[in-house]
Amino acid sequence: MSRDTLITGLTPVQADGLACATCGADYMRVPVPHVPVGRSVTGSQVFACVGRLAGAAGGVLR
Repeated sequence: MSRDTLITGLTPVQADGLACATCGADYMRVPVPHVPVGRSVTGSQVFACVGRLAGAAGGVLR
């Protein structure tokens, strides 16, 4: 998946890159490794926990 993939349908925290786009883990509270998986409609970089599938984010990949 490209780091420029647009991911929609995220919560505000996920869209800001502060929570996993897949499982919702709050990166400010849970120290979990994560990787960039795309961008939100606001242009912010979106992340997913290592080992999670970004396509299962509940959002829509564009």
